[in-house]
Amino acid sequence: MADKTPELSFDPPKKKRKRKSLFGRILNWLLLVFAAAVFGYAVITFGVQTVQVVGPSMNTTLADGETVLVNKLYGTLLQPKRYDIIAFKQIDFGSYYEIKRVIGLPGETVQIKDGKVYINGEELGDSPIEDKIRVAGLAEREIKLSKSEYFVLGDNVNNSEDSRYSNVGNVAKSEILGKVIYRIKPEKGKVK
Repeated sequence: MADKTPELSFDPPKKKRKRKSLFGRILNWLLLVFAAAVFGYAVITFGVQTVQVVGPSMNTTLADGETVLVNKLYGTLLQPKRYDIIAFKQIDFGSYYEIKRVIGLPGETVQIKDGKVYINGEELGDSPIEDKIRVAGLAEREIKLSKSEYFVLGDNVNNSEDSRYSNVGNVAKSEILGKVIYRIKPEKGKVK
């Protein structure tokens, strides 16, 4: 004689499974949105920032009104290199960032004579700045940079307020926001 006891099933009813499945999907979606928001906040706070170019001092590399992307990690973690284009903010500049090219590095001596830049007494031969510098400003005499200072020039060297002038002077590492890496508006592209 065969035992005819009904089989017991431990599967929850289909309605409960659907609710759990829907709840799980919503929870996963919310966690994904939260993670994306945290990641986006971290990138904007610590990674990159947009800055608008003000004035003609970086012509023809960057024009007045262009928007550029600045790598902020570069400014905090790495040392700027010669010819990098950086964004920096000094207390006297108010709420906007200056954008210039690094010429002199910490510990170096910078001088401008006969329209040319000299680093540690030697002419800087591979400079992307092609124009003869008409005004040496403070750099008429040798300027010795400290271990945390940079000497910067605008690419439009004869129409730029930069480290040659006392209202800008040498740029401290702590004032550097980061390296300009990309032109967003009006024409997209890498900045050299």
